[in-house]
Amino acid sequence: MKIASLLLLILVFGCSSKKEKKLEPESETGMTASIHSSTVSSVSGTVMFEDVGNEIKVTADVKGLKPNSKLGFHIHENGVCEGDYTSAGGHYNPYHQGHGRPEGTERHIGDMGNLETNSEGVAKRVILLPKTKDNDLDLIVGKSVIIHTGTDDLKTQPTGNAGGRMACGLIQR
Repeated sequence: MKIASLLLLILVFGCSSKKEKKLEPESETGMTASIHSSTVSSVSGTVMFEDVGNEIKVTADVKGLKPNSKLGFHIHENGVCEGDYTSAGGHYNPYHQGHGRPEGTERHIGDMGNLETNSEGVAKRVILLPKTKDNDLDLIVGKSVIIHTGTDDLKTQPTGNAGGRMACGLIQR
């Protein structure tokens, strides 16, 4: 009888502690996109987004890209990564601003410039994007990250003339 009572207490205590863990809030300061490609199987990596005050810190670590290249790198308006990635829509631009440099005053949230790859096709980059409004990080949840086949010229409207879409990732908490 004592063993049965002890097992019942362990079961009840174990279940209640699991419920408490599920109720803990998720982090509100960071998001991640897992990058993949439907056309280039070697492409993989992550792009992380973090709120750092007046800026959004973007940390990209992607491999399997074209070596020694500059590739357009943007947030797109739809969180859909299918087919040739046109499903991701256009650049994310909720404030209807012109296309530009990530650090520029004339730019939209989707402007992250270019990823530069090394001789092995690896791109590692940290970008600080100025926020237009305090909730800019929350606005990109459910959007997508696109890596283009060409270089963003940082001026051509509305897309930077960065070419086709090579890789995609959904931005999630």
